[in-house]
Amino acid sequence: MRVKPSYQQLEKQIEQLTKGSEQKLRQLIKNSFDMIVLIDSNGIQHYVSESCEKTLGYRPEELIHIPVIEQMIHPDDQQSAKTGLTDIIENSKNGGVQYRHRHKNGGWVYLEAFGTNQINNPYVQSIVLNVRDITERKNAEKALQKSKLRLSELNATKDRFFSIIGHDLKNPFNSIIGFSDLLVEEIQNKNYEELENYAKIIHDSSKRALDLLSNLLDWAQAQSGKIQFQPNKIDAALLIHEVTELLNDSAKQKSITISINTPPSLPAFGDRLMINTILRNLISNSIKFTHPDGKITISTEQNENELIVSVTDNGVGIKKENIAYLFRIEKNYSTLGTHNEKGTGLGLLLCKEFIEMHGGRIWVDCMEHNGCTFKFTLPIQQQFT
Repeated sequence: MRVKPSYQQLEKQIEQLTKGSEQKLRQLIKNSFDMIVLIDSNGIQHYVSESCEKTLGYRPEELIHIPVIEQMIHPDDQQSAKTGLTDIIENSKNGGVQYRHRHKNGGWVYLEAFGTNQINNPYVQSIVLNVRDITERKNAEKALQKSKLRLSELNATKDRFFSIIGHDLKNPFNSIIGFSDLLVEEIQNKNYEELENYAKIIHDSSKRALDLLSNLLDWAQAQSGKIQFQPNKIDAALLIHEVTELLNDSAKQKSITISINTPPSLPAFGDRLMINTILRNLISNSIKFTHPDGKITISTEQNENELIVSVTDNGVGIKKENIAYLFRIEKNYSTLGTHNEKGTGLGLLLCKEFIEMHGGRIWVDCMEHNGCTFKFTLPIQQQFT
């Protein structure tokens, strides 16, 4: 016959079960990937589960009795965290607030908190937060956003290429072929009066096509990551003089004076071919947009870490609202030069690409009808590994 347990035995069994349940619950909380946090309406934490050490590097006792929002949350996220806490207090529960919490190593960890208001519960008397580490998810979202942006840039680059190849590159070759035919015809008819003019048009069109093709090839290599970046010690002053000398004939055709205001020697560190391309494009642009009898000045200044090169002209300038389009691949901004010279804007994009490879920057100060000053920086000593 089965003996009924006494009241004392039942009480003891219940006590053992309760202790076992508490122990299981503590183990679950301790080993959970999420943190359990009890916080009051003033943002003071008075309980943080042990899993915080895995996530944040802090022991629980280091995170309690402190105003966590002001002391531990990223300044840019403090307001949204306060708003989330207020929402829990007023609406009993919250669907999740994302913020950056300081890690003990000095870095930031992305967290997401879901909460319920248990302040009026006599057994809890707190806001209960379930806090999860979402750093990997946020990094994945950033990587996805970066990929989308890169894809958008690649599509814009593709569209620009098709535009340049289909129109801008075709035009100079049409001029070369057309005026070559006229040249042959005039020679056959022994009419030599226009030969010099035709030859000049053929020469200018050929040069424009070659410059554009060179920029296209350089740009394509830069975008595909195949261009070789080979920085070395250079004399920037010597390079400025060399590029200017090559472009002097183009300037003389418009009676433009190019002045160089630099020291005899300017030590810098960079890729000689890239810097040559940068200078060639900037000076060519100044020649294109400067009126006959105008002036271009190339000057430099130097601080502790970098060399600043300026190319200034007194040409047509650029409207303020158009300056933002100069270095953006998705914006096809170009205008005719003072002798109706055509351009694509690709040269400035290439300049920006090459300058950023050097860790430098490029910017422009312009006023419509009063010329432009393009400036870029180069390192004066090795900073690449």
